[in-house]
Amino acid sequence: MKPSKVLLLLLLSAVLLIACGDDDYYYPSVKLEFLTARSTAAGTLGTVITDEGETYPIIEDLSHTRTTPDSTLRIVSNYEVITTSEGTQGVKLYALAAALSPLPKPADAFQEGVKHDAAEVTSIWAGLHYLNILLDLKAQNRTHTIGFVQESVTDNEATRHRTVHLSLYHDNGGDVPAYSRRVYASVPLQPYYTENIRQLTVLFEYTTYEGEQKQYQVEIVP
Repeated sequence: MKPSKVLLLLLLSAVLLIACGDDDYYYPSVKLEFLTARSTAAGTLGTVITDEGETYPIIEDLSHTRTTPDSTLRIVSNYEVITTSEGTQGVKLYALAAALSPLPKPADAFQEGVKHDAAEVTSIWAGLHYLNILLDLKAQNRTHTIGFVQESVTDNEATRHRTVHLSLYHDNGGDVPAYSRRVYASVPLQPYYTENIRQLTVLFEYTTYEGEQKQYQVEIVP
């Protein structure tokens, strides 16, 4: 699998609905979160799973997204949990973007070598079978390539503890560091969840714009 090549994602705008009436405003409970979406046989989005493990049918998708039929994809979405007149609970999607979620791969699998161009991690946390990362990249008008390098995997059989060392693959394409752009990334961790593992430590490393190597440590109980 090649690293994901994308034009940098802009931060999704929060959605505000204004109700009719005399200065009456309605603010829906809209969230901006990572979700795992599943498409229907027709290629529309049918269900989403939150990072808390809750599954909801999609009642309405205002983004009108079309994708590969019967597939799973990682997204970032403005959404609201709603209840229909029949009492069914589901979600209304206002806007969404695909999150970058290529599988980690060993360094020797990158045909042109590993690149560690500078980036900043704004936030990092464990989601449902994913490591969610908000990246801040400095860019102007080039396409940046993002991927994840599997540096090592170490198991402690006695404690059933696995340590996965990952690093950020970032090729800035020779871009000028003119403006900050937010990028949503989500590292799939499913390959590391095996039956004999009861604790997972993920070490995530990247190069800062000051030229330093920075590492985060995230503890996960599968």
